Amino acid sequence: MAPTPAQLVQRLLAPDCGPFALLHRRTPGHPEGIVEVLLGPIEEAGLLTGIALPAGAPGAPVTDALALVPYRQIHERGFDVRDDGTPLTVLRPREAYELLLAGLLAALPGREVRVEGGAFDVADEDYAAIVRRVVEDEIGRGEGANFVIRRTFRGTVPDWGPGAALALFGRLLRGERG
Repeated sequence: MAPTPAQLVQRLLAPDCGPFALLHRRTPGHPEGIVEVLLGPIEEAGLLTGIALPAGAPGAPVTDALALVPYRQIHERGFDVRDDGTPLTVLRPREAYELLLAGLLAALPGREVRVEGGAFDVADEDYAAIVRRVVEDEIGRGEGANFVIRRTFRGTVPDWGPGAALALFGRLLRGERG
């Protein structure tokens, strides 16, 4: 019998719980209002093609791997990229559950999560100037209309752990629109 959302959240909060992922996605053919919970070991791969998958169809939908793909992987397609060393990380689900969104939201911790010492690496005025230059010099000249302008916010969550992560996930789910 599958665990209730409250039982599963308590398990995720336990000190001996291994790696896990929670996914709320809108996928064609996938029912709305479902959160997937995956539990299993983590491994690293050098290339996307290095993520081993089982051969043959499983007979039913199954998640064989959840890959956290860093931006630097675009080098596999021949693009130049600044390699920041972020690894291609793969969760290998040994357990998978589908929970109703409402039930999970009721079970997630509702505690406050504080960020201390938070600041952007580029000041607001400097960032606005960069955006203005891109709009005028690149977009205005027809060089494209889709640009990513990096700006990093760094801070410390003093009590970071599964409880804080699950509380933040709940806040994201409650604030999600569309």
